[in-house]
Amino acid sequence: MLPVEKRIRTKAQLKEWLKIEKSLYKTRYPFLEYWLGATEKAILWKHQVFLRYTEYHRNAGHKLRAAYYWFRARRIQIKYLMAIPPNTCEVGLHIMHLGLVRINPDAQIGKNVSLHVNTVLAAKGTSSVSPILEEGVVIGVGSVVVGGVHIAKNVAVGANSVVTKDITEENIAVAGVPAQKVSSHGRLSWKKNN
Repeated sequence: MLPVEKRIRTKAQLKEWLKIEKSLYKTRYPFLEYWLGATEKAILWKHQVFLRYTEYHRNAGHKLRAAYYWFRARRIQIKYLMAIPPNTCEVGLHIMHLGLVRINPDAQIGKNVSLHVNTVLAAKGTSSVSPILEEGVVIGVGSVVVGGVHIAKNVAVGANSVVTKDITEENIAVAGVPAQKVSSHGRLSWKKNN
């Protein structure tokens, strides 16, 4: 769970976070698609709105409103096999596709993190020690991050990787079981080339 100072605490912060995150889920007809849930991006955006409203109301002590928005978010999560607890992800969370995404409630996810489908961020065994992902991390399809692992900024984790040890070097790519460095080109290098 995020430290209190990194959570949404004011209505202005809520609006700012939603404005930033809306750009991640661009749709052709945003208003219509949002209400109809007509596309994958529209459903993900609707979930993001409910999750952020849940966080704001929970942090502000509005129990009934928090429960309402959490109910709405959980309906989407259950339907699409997602488990993203409130107050675990900073601004800029980008869920790439509908499908299995599991985050332990004690995990800490930094700014502008992207998670692909079939991603699991879990505690190890019966421990509650959970992963910490810094800013700009990308977790590939089918990847698992286990235990109190700390992943540095702008690291790209390859598809079907299992991360069991800290990754302290920034802006690299890791892959494999267990995950090891495979490239010096992480998220920042990828953005420059595309």
